[in-house]
Amino acid sequence: MRFFSSKHAVPGTGDKSAFVWPADLSNADAPESSRRPRGVLCLHGFTGTPFEVRPLCEAFAARGFAVVAPLLAGHGGSVDELACTRSADWLASAKAALDLLRDGVGGRRVGIVGFSLGGLLALRLARLFPDAIAALAVLAAPLRLPRGQALAVRALGGLRFIRTIPKLGGFDVTDPDMRSRNPALPALPVAGVVSLLDLAAQVRGDLATIKAPVLVAHGELDATVPPDNSRELARTIGSEVVEQLWLPRSGHLIGIDVERVRLADTIGRFFAEHLT
Repeated sequence: MRFFSSKHAVPGTGDKSAFVWPADLSNADAPESSRRPRGVLCLHGFTGTPFEVRPLCEAFAARGFAVVAPLLAGHGGSVDELACTRSADWLASAKAALDLLRDGVGGRRVGIVGFSLGGLLALRLARLFPDAIAALAVLAAPLRLPRGQALAVRALGGLRFIRTIPKLGGFDVTDPDMRSRNPALPALPVAGVVSLLDLAAQVRGDLATIKAPVLVAHGELDATVPPDNSRELARTIGSEVVEQLWLPRSGHLIGIDVERVRLADTIGRFFAEHLT
């Protein structure tokens, strides 16, 4: 993660609300014919919001998928609010959205798109609920930080007077319009980063047991999560079907970056093949 730079993260005014399509997805009385035959759950990253995956959500909805992108617990407000939550809370948010989506598509297995922290949550859900998930698209998931950074974060976690780490590197996205609109938090709560590291370690132990087809995608200009994370994921996951997508002009926030249309098209094609 980029802690030192002349650029500072400045939250924008983009839409950070949850995304649900169709709007009556949660209506248990809706006629069966009005429900979408296939569903996609989209999970945003740490300190982020559904804005990070909204272009993907809109593209999937246009393809005829039912789509849910929740605002994860503690997100969308202040850094202090996020600091009060941990990985179990974020996972509970993701599981509730998964249940909503599956109810809306008649109990069918669904696809999950997980960006960064959302990628870790997607992999954890695939481990815990394999019968609910038909395929995964994991985008720039932080399986591990560089050893020095991980040690530094854990050391900071033991200091009561340092509770946040400012995003001095700015938002890691090459599209200037999306960078200015991104409503993500400008700092990371230390306790939350420590919890993310613990979740990543748990997910690494899960990988060999995950069998769902997976598409692994990463921006080659990512300065937040090293691309070797996605190479490790593709190499160690237990899936028989593993595809990789490398985006040469994109940073970390690939769901809103300059190659987002290509990303959405690739995931849409992948899910069309594997969601039944």
